[in-house]
Amino acid sequence: MDLLSHALLPYLLGKFFKRRKEEIAALTIGGIAPDFDISLLWINFIYPNFFLLTHRGITHSIFFGFFTGVLILYLATQSRVKNIVKRYIDFEPVFSRRTVLFAFAGVIIHLILDYSTTRGIPLLYPFEVSRFSAEVFFYTDTYLMILALVMVIWLYRKPLQKNTVTKFLVIYLIVFAGLGTARLTEKLSAEQFFHDTGIQAYPTMSIFDWYALAKDNNEIKIYEYNGFNGTSVYNETVPALDVLSQGEGLDSALGAAGELPQIKMFEWRAYAVAINATSSGSVWFLEYYDPLGKAMARSAPAFLMRINKPIRVKVEAGKAVVV
Repeated sequence: MDLLSHALLPYLLGKFFKRRKEEIAALTIGGIAPDFDISLLWINFIYPNFFLLTHRGITHSIFFGFFTGVLILYLATQSRVKNIVKRYIDFEPVFSRRTVLFAFAGVIIHLILDYSTTRGIPLLYPFEVSRFSAEVFFYTDTYLMILALVMVIWLYRKPLQKNTVTKFLVIYLIVFAGLGTARLTEKLSAEQFFHDTGIQAYPTMSIFDWYALAKDNNEIKIYEYNGFNGTSVYNETVPALDVLSQGEGLDSALGAAGELPQIKMFEWRAYAVAINATSSGSVWFLEYYDPLGKAMARSAPAFLMRINKPIRVKVEAGKAVVV
């Protein structure tokens, strides 16, 4: 979900329930705290690892989300930070046991919103690395982002009154529920259309356009479904493992490549993983790619193309390196 919604919803809830100024500040800070994980992205470039140091990674779990909220709240109470923010808004955060709990409540609201979107969050990390997602909204919903932007601008420019908060909170929740219901209906329609019990539908930026995925050990099937017309206009089947040239030691090469942190991270983030394998003597070249992500990138924002970029690995004498 977008950053504006992550800040707006906790703020409106705090105002609606007439919490104190420092509690509302903590609630709002907690609402945006998990997205400070963007400050960790450089670590994986310098030292590749599988500690989920990526966006919607380690900070988007209940366990580490708590500590992230505490840290960001503490930093926000420092004079230098407060003086900068107070130039633009009435901002007076306080670090205490009570405000820490409000910050954690804001983190929970953040996780709920991101859980509703595609790709989801590692809710139980470090105890479980799986991503949890309702797969209802797209990564960022355009309609909710525009609504949040309008409300934030209005609240910034106009004197705040109780009835304004109530109206905005009700409007946002109604739009969120309405869009969610419409999308969930389309999601179920897409999954039922293909008469495959193993199929999973994934959202796009459009309410009516969905991708459907079915996979097993041998092949990956991808479909594009339009709920408005009730038709599927695109489909593709790719092998899960495509051996383009024969050679010895493929299983060992796959095992060595699978231990690389870059591959573990790729597999964790991907909807599905397909591999193209080519040998040259005793050397194997393996290309890992996400066929569903590749299909989505045809009409999605540019950042998805970067996320879904294939990874190529060279394996020689049992040693695997990303090339």
